[in-house]
Amino acid sequence: MSDSNLMPDKIKSPIQLMAAWFVMLVSVITVLLTTAVNIEKPEWAAGYLVISPTVVVIIVIGCVLLMLTKYRPHLQDGKEYAEWIKEQGAYSQGEFIQAETFTSFEDKEIVKEQVIDTSDINNISVSVIDVIGSSEIVESLKNKGFNAEIYPHRHKEYDKREPFKSIKGEQEGIWIGYRVEANIAIRAINVALKIWPELKYIVIPSDNSSPPDHVNDQIFIGGSSKTPINRGTRPWLLEELKSLKEDIDINEFHRKIREKYS
Repeated sequence: MSDSNLMPDKIKSPIQLMAAWFVMLVSVITVLLTTAVNIEKPEWAAGYLVISPTVVVIIVIGCVLLMLTKYRPHLQDGKEYAEWIKEQGAYSQGEFIQAETFTSFEDKEIVKEQVIDTSDINNISVSVIDVIGSSEIVESLKNKGFNAEIYPHRHKEYDKREPFKSIKGEQEGIWIGYRVEANIAIRAINVALKIWPELKYIVIPSDNSSPPDHVNDQIFIGGSSKTPINRGTRPWLLEELKSLKEDIDINEFHRKIREKYS
């Protein structure tokens, strides 16, 4: 059997995904039938191998149907699937997926005054966790010029799950990409605090891992509280967050964030 050179990162649509499944199916069936033809003893083994492809076909078709309906309804549309693939590179249940190579913040050589190639508001995207109140935050952010959306992006027709009822104790984090200007980040934080005053953790994702590059130009509001808590990050008081001035220098802003790291 020749190897199928399937590259997961190149699969951008449901049709390609199904094609990959059926390539695998044909390969498995070919192996089973070829073995059945060549096997002589025991006699029952050949019959078993001939029947097996039928069972495999039923299982694979069943799995594909479940994947495209019940468990991954948003994969039925090419655009939805492409967006889902992009999101999976950055988030998982409100937490940033960590790269295999971990570098702790303490081990990094931090220069006091960094020259950072920043991104303006037109290049910044803001994702807001799907919790009650997220729609109001997204709408306010859009009114201020942000490219904002609710995360995760749900398929309107098939994904009927209700949003979380509250961020308290669960989704109190704010992830800020290191290229996001301080005034832009603080503007977004102030909008979110009006609806969710429970927000209390701020993290720069690249301080603890190597996220996909586009994450450095993003703000994520409503990140899992477990991530900063497990790292020993100290919470911000509401008064501290409200006292942040938009005219603060980006290096000073990053310094204040890192002061909360233990």
